[in-house]
Amino acid sequence: MLAELRELAAHSPALARRLGWDYLRELGDRARHDQLAELFARGEAPDGPYGAMEGLIVGKLFGIPEAHLANPLMKIDPTWRGKTFDHESGTGFNRLSPLGKYTLRAVAPLYGGLRRVGSEVLGYGFTHKIDTAAAEPFNAVRALDYSPSEYRNPSVRTFPIKRTRDEIVELLPRLYLGRALLTMPSGEVRLIAYFALREFSDERA
Repeated sequence: MLAELRELAAHSPALARRLGWDYLRELGDRARHDQLAELFARGEAPDGPYGAMEGLIVGKLFGIPEAHLANPLMKIDPTWRGKTFDHESGTGFNRLSPLGKYTLRAVAPLYGGLRRVGSEVLGYGFTHKIDTAAAEPFNAVRALDYSPSEYRNPSVRTFPIKRTRDEIVELLPRLYLGRALLTMPSGEVRLIAYFALREFSDERA
């Protein structure tokens, strides 16, 4: 499927991205973590993403007890809408629905970094750079680091974003597959979610 989509992207990139987005959604709905892992391994270290990106949580959270609480809430409101990247500074932040300000405050009440901008809530900043993946298949990725102290990201048991590392690869031009890795108190690095990113212009088209 990836080979066919890449062939299609050579002459119809917007269509290929749309079909690729739908394919990732389908794999998530079917909990095909094996196929998502294979796609991630075949992805390329991206120059992007650039600017505001639409986000999709591919399937459900898994691998941690907190997933049993978070997944039912995401059915009501996915909360997470995407990310914004600034390449000049090597920084970025997450974009949330307005309801997210209240649901996430319930799990991390001491975090004061959320701000309302228009119809969205912004927060949970990160730095990003090209790096080697922290878990198999140890390929080149764009790694997002939430640990810098200036972001004051929470590290509470219910929402340990400070101990989370996102890794992103490019499947097609401007279509990205990401995964979230959580460092456990034991030092184990555990895969807990997949997500996708694309430009909003594709949705408008």
